[in-house]
Amino acid sequence: MRIKSQTRREVILATALDLFREVGFEAASMSQIAARAGGSKTTLYNHFSSKEELLLEALLTSAREYAQEVRQLLQESDDLPTQLHRFVFSLLKLINDPATIEIMRVAVSVGGTTDIGLRFYEMGTQEPWQDIANVLRQELERRKLPADPELMAKHLRDLCQTDVIANLLGAGKPLTDQETQDKAAYIVDLFLRAHGISDPAV
Repeated sequence: MRIKSQTRREVILATALDLFREVGFEAASMSQIAARAGGSKTTLYNHFSSKEELLLEALLTSAREYAQEVRQLLQESDDLPTQLHRFVFSLLKLINDPATIEIMRVAVSVGGTTDIGLRFYEMGTQEPWQDIANVLRQELERRKLPADPELMAKHLRDLCQTDVIANLLGAGKPLTDQETQDKAAYIVDLFLRAHGISDPAV
């Protein structure tokens, strides 16, 4: 019974996310979501008390899935440049994905009238960056450098998110995989040089 309920919840979340991307938050209705998910409004409300709660949980679920991908990426190597390059490449791919851009526009659209954007930022976007800060902390401890890994992670975040505004405004340029690889390499090299850790650890 528990598995069936969880499966139904996952179907609802995926359906809602697709509809929000397609028509926006205001135009989407709980009735539409229930119909597309193949269930009743009663079942939908049994899982989520409001459309706002449903949007937030859909955003957080996607964020948790990406955070798990990041954790796995970081565990595949103990070489800092390699770890950072794989992470930055994955993040750039995510940021420039049309589906991500669409749902980010939805989150921004409700930011002025609800606390969904704030709650998503606080609850859904921090985990991968905490993992990056932990990786940086280990490297700093190995090198005995007195830097702040949390601040360094914020710097890397800023470097990675330079395309966000352009994408939201429809002015972004689609990147090929090779262009994304090149941009990731540039960001990582710039970041490591800026913080004095581009040379091999002794």
